[in-house]
Amino acid sequence: LKQAPRAWHSKITQYLHQIGFRMSKSDTSLYIRHESDNPIVIILYVDDLVIGGKDLAEINKVKSLLSGRFEMKDLHELHYFLGIEVIRTPVGILISQRHYVLNLLYKFGLTECKPVSTPLDRNLKIDVDSGTAVCDPTKYRQLIDSLIYLTITRPNLSYSVGLLSQFMEQ
Repeated sequence: LKQAPRAWHSKITQYLHQIGFRMSKSDTSLYIRHESDNPIVIILYVDDLVIGGKDLAEINKVKSLLSGRFEMKDLHELHYFLGIEVIRTPVGILISQRHYVLNLLYKFGLTECKPVSTPLDRNLKIDVDSGTAVCDPTKYRQLIDSLIYLTITRPNLSYSVGLLSQFMEQ
């Protein structure tokens, strides 16, 4: 059972290769097929797939191939995936982690915090000996891990989160 995720990944990857998809060199969860002017992309996360592209007929063809080989449930248009909201507008697609942030604030008791324009002063120097140790380092680690995931849609937090993540042991 420990090898089940690895076996599944190997099986789905092999089949995706058979139907013309190639795994991205920079992201092993991204598969791309360039058979026409409109490429089809698949994002794979464990046993969830997101299929995207410009040509709906091609997308349906890929769905048909996949459902012929694997048991699938089609959830149709993407609205929410791994804590990321997907909103379609006339101009394009907007991704947001608003719901994720609200849950995060609630989980860590920070719902009453006030927003600031700059997450952290760039000239702030932090070292292991400054300040007081947190009473629950596990909770601090969970918060930092959650903030790292938040930087997907909020790259402006990367510096602050990177700096704070250096102190996860203390």
